[in-house]
Amino acid sequence: MIRDSARIAVRAILGNRLRSALTMLGLIIGVSSVIILLAVGRGAQGAIAGELEDLGTNVLTVLRRGEVGPNQTGTQSRDIELSLDDVQALQDRGAGGGILRAVPVLNTGVTLTWRGATYAPSSFAGTTLDYLAAQNVRVDAGRAWDAEDERRRERVVILGRTVSRELFGSENPLGQRISVNGRRFEVIGLLKAQGGGGPFDEDDVILVPFGAAESNLTGTGAELGQILVQATSQETTTLAETTTRETLLAEHDIEDPGEADFQIFNQAQIRAVADTTFGLLRLLLGAVAGISLLVGGIGVMNIMLVTVSERTREIGIRKAIGAQRIHIVGQFLLEALMLSSLGGLIGVAVGVGVAQIGTEAFQPVVTWTSVLVAFGVSMLVGLFFGSYPANRAASMRPIDALRFE
Repeated sequence: MIRDSARIAVRAILGNRLRSALTMLGLIIGVSSVIILLAVGRGAQGAIAGELEDLGTNVLTVLRRGEVGPNQTGTQSRDIELSLDDVQALQDRGAGGGILRAVPVLNTGVTLTWRGATYAPSSFAGTTLDYLAAQNVRVDAGRAWDAEDERRRERVVILGRTVSRELFGSENPLGQRISVNGRRFEVIGLLKAQGGGGPFDEDDVILVPFGAAESNLTGTGAELGQILVQATSQETTTLAETTTRETLLAEHDIEDPGEADFQIFNQAQIRAVADTTFGLLRLLLGAVAGISLLVGGIGVMNIMLVTVSERTREIGIRKAIGAQRIHIVGQFLLEALMLSSLGGLIGVAVGVGVAQIGTEAFQPVVTWTSVLVAFGVSMLVGLFFGSYPANRAASMRPIDALRFE
């Protein structure tokens, strides 16, 4: 029976090739959309997670919070400031507080000039050598400054790849002297490319020894732009965050944590939020793509209703010679499943193929789960939307079907 039903279904599909192709088109678009959109969401999530991992999931960033109200005496407002004293206090807590190192960072706007070319990088850091370890970056051309350079406040700089490209083009910048806000600095190193682009380009950075930045660019005793606190391990990040908060509250003479004049950003927490956000995004993208599958299923039902109408006399003849209800239902359900499964397979091929086309920002990631889910839903759509036309065909009375013109 199944063999006969399959033969009849194949003959019906091949007998109306254009109509069958158009019916499958909706399913092809739906299945491929599910695979592509889920792959894009997962690829973007992986790219963001990788960038956060490069920054270090055991690194805390301490920033000033903005103006605060009266201090404990209630008689005056106090200045908000992150200072070297804060850095030293954090460093003194050491491994017992989960802290491996505390790194001071001076931030200011700078304009670079070299042979008439001018460029303003998006990020400037006057800092110590510990910055490279905390941020998990390294110099892969030239060298980093050393303790002697720091002691003598030598005017040397390390450039990110974007800064080097924008200022020097294809010329080697190592050994060149550039003007940084009117002060001459020597380029001694280039950072390894971090990737990315646009407003958050991690390669658009310039690093200067803390002492040289303080003496030549920001002024002695300038307020720190931020403090980087690296935990001893990823597992001790929470302990390091607690230690950092308690230490700075004590240093700033603040009793109520709600009045803290600083804020702490935890890379691990940022990653958790990013994972949750991308999970919701993938769910939304899957739902949007699922609508295409729904539309494709409606197309299957529409075509199957037309098929039932065209083959009414055939149904009447089959029932008149003894075909049972299950035979008629099975025949039309099998035809609907053939259309949906073939459309699903083509959709999988198209979706996987398109997902291989990556971008500079990220590469879409196709998983077997998304492929199986998309194909399985396609089969269920064919089964669900094919059941009504099949039952309608099986419900016909033979005498009425034979009278149909």
